[in-house]
Amino acid sequence: MTKQQVLRQGPVKITRAAVDGAWRKRAPAQRTIISDAECRGLALVVNATSMAWRVEYKPRGVDPLTGKRFASSSIVLGNPASLSPDAARDAANKIKGEAKTGVDPAAQKKARLVEDARKRAGTLKRLLDLYQLALPSRPKLRGGHGTLSGRAVAEELTHTSAAILAMSALDKSAETISVADIRRMLEGLADKPATARHRFGALSRFYDWAQDEGHVAVNPCGQLAKARRPRPPKPRPTFHTLKQLGQLWKAIETADGLHQVHRDLLHFLIAVPCRRGEATGMQWGNVDLGGSIWTQPGKETKNGDMHQFHLPPLALDILKHRHEAAGKPAAGYAFPAPRSGKAIDTFGKAKKAVDAALKTKLDWRLHDHRRSFVTALAEAGVHEAVLDGILNHRQAATRAGVLGVYQRAQRWPEQVEAIKKWGELLSQEIGEENG
Repeated sequence: MTKQQVLRQGPVKITRAAVDGAWRKRAPAQRTIISDAECRGLALVVNATSMAWRVEYKPRGVDPLTGKRFASSSIVLGNPASLSPDAARDAANKIKGEAKTGVDPAAQKKARLVEDARKRAGTLKRLLDLYQLALPSRPKLRGGHGTLSGRAVAEELTHTSAAILAMSALDKSAETISVADIRRMLEGLADKPATARHRFGALSRFYDWAQDEGHVAVNPCGQLAKARRPRPPKPRPTFHTLKQLGQLWKAIETADGLHQVHRDLLHFLIAVPCRRGEATGMQWGNVDLGGSIWTQPGKETKNGDMHQFHLPPLALDILKHRHEAAGKPAAGYAFPAPRSGKAIDTFGKAKKAVDAALKTKLDWRLHDHRRSFVTALAEAGVHEAVLDGILNHRQAATRAGVLGVYQRAQRWPEQVEAIKKWGELLSQEIGEENG
């Protein structure tokens, strides 16, 4: 590699013509430094492919470690294309004036560059990418042992991304998000208190992680007054009778514009009292069609416990038809989204179509089916502990405290009988409705 030759010229009064002449005389592996006679410390630095104005100055004060004055510093002002010789002199004199007051412009510029680089590296978009990698291995958010389930990770990332997008903040530095930004995001969800709470909680936990990792100094969510934070929505007590579920089943069958996978999924969620996210994430590898058992790995359940559902004939028929139509795959989603093939994550259009097909007005949500299941079977005499086991409720009244720690029996035979009973009641009502 050829060593660069440094030539020094001047001091001379640098003019536009002198700048042009220096550029014409540039040469490979050569740097020419032309000192300006009009402004001490100012120089034009000419390299083989570039030119720049540079000013040298002596920082004010004495180094307490050596007892000597600080060494000279330099700072690049710009290039001749953007700064004329006179403008360069003005900029250089400004820098030297700042240095006389005790300020070190070069150190300040370096600090600004470092801070700007840190902020660019700390945009919410970039931190969200890092969070996506870190979240699966982080401890559970509500205490306890182990890590989050895959479903919980997906939900957490969805709510966090939605909160950031609602603030139009993907390209903003995480440190620039203010309480006002968060408040506006929540005001946009005034008519959706549950969604507001989910997004606020997810954003706060994201900032907790960012603070733990040293990306931000403060979690802005913690600075929002408690009175302005979303409050927990009142528990929804709604459940439906078997007759109403039969009407809903029929409406799902006849609703216009529904893809078959949506019909099957909505029917399945009536037949099996699982959570919506558990059904959308169901994998063929966890379904035993011959044994009528669906096994949920602990990483996919809300409480982290492995869980099993006995599948009643209504649900089993749905899965068998889907499995056959898909070519009997050994893996993959049982209810893949029609276009992406991923887990279904939107139900708004499907619900509207079903509501339009209902003959009578019915206020229903997918989670209502779990309450409907428990209510109907409790009325039929099934023990509450068995129903809690089917719903995989670790903290239910029959499983809380010391009992929940020591009583680990699943009462599987009773669960199977309860599910069979549910399937019979539901099939009878559906048959009457269709008849």
